[in-house]
Amino acid sequence: MKIISKKEILQDQFQKTLISNLKSPIPILNNIFFEAKDGYLTTIGTDMNMSIKYKQKIDIEKDGSILLPGRKLTEIINNLEDEIIIEVDNLKTKISSKGSIFHLTGIPPEEFPSFPKIKWDIEFNIPPNLLLEMIRMVIFSASQDETLIPFCGIYLELGNNKIKMVTSDKYRLSVISDNLEIKDSISIIIPIKAVYEIIKVLRGIEKDIKVYISDKEIGIETENILFISRQLEGKFPDYNKIIPKEPLREIELDRDIFHSVLRRISLISQEGDNSSKFITEKNRLFITAESSLGDVREEIEIDYKGDEFSILFNPKYILDVLKNISNNKIIFAVSNNIDKGIIKIKDNPNIIYIIMPVRE
Repeated sequence: MKIISKKEILQDQFQKTLISNLKSPIPILNNIFFEAKDGYLTTIGTDMNMSIKYKQKIDIEKDGSILLPGRKLTEIINNLEDEIIIEVDNLKTKISSKGSIFHLTGIPPEEFPSFPKIKWDIEFNIPPNLLLEMIRMVIFSASQDETLIPFCGIYLELGNNKIKMVTSDKYRLSVISDNLEIKDSISIIIPIKAVYEIIKVLRGIEKDIKVYISDKEIGIETENILFISRQLEGKFPDYNKIIPKEPLREIELDRDIFHSVLRRISLISQEGDNSSKFITEKNRLFITAESSLGDVREEIEIDYKGDEFSILFNPKYILDVLKNISNNKIIFAVSNNIDKGIIKIKDNPNIIYIIMPVRE
């Protein structure tokens, strides 16, 4: 096998094929399947839960295939310059560029697991920017606790020409929806590790992508890449029960001012129990915190005509929401029972964040 390519072409292909943070106890999975055939370079990576196939046209002088250590191969390509030549002869691989020559020992390609062949039940197109933006708006509130299995992913709900994503870590809930031309109705949970791979795969992609869903897998296909992941098992809780249906005690706030205030509050609260008190009084929102370090009090002028309230929140949870909002006007609210906090973007009914209060 012999191929000649620009560094950036190989870099993109190897980086997107390599499963992130892969340190599999099964040694063969730490390799990338590498094949030059009929004018195309195909690379495959897998951890048996997720599989990525990248195929693109490239300058091939001689066909062939081999397994190469994925991480080391990527590191070598990253550190070479300009035009790169990769030659394989009987499991011996020579990688050269200008005055640099590396030799790697490969493994017979027959030992690599076959790429999954899935019978898909649902297929639809979506602009990659829409998919990435929806992920960005909710991914931060997915649970990182792997014992909370239904919460360790993004709950994807499709139906009625709508796409909806929901995440929760039991302390907060994020919900975003948008219009999407789709006839089928289904809901699945995409594992959070797969979501990060999808973000990586879609980086730099502009054309609409295809999304496939079977009873146990989800697939994402671009012009050159097919990514397949198993879905997360378990039943996502009925998040609609958490969203207040009754009128809220709403305050319109400037996002930047609120963000700055909470950052200052956090300087003290993070040294204690991470709680801050939110109090309304005479068209003022007071936010206070105290810890062993000292105390802080902030005041924001508001136009509020509802019943006064006092409630404790972890300011970090609110800051996580505000970091992902670019709109300047937001609605900060509490439920009438003062048992939930709500953040919405003004004049945008498609996004809602619920934050559970800290118990006194």
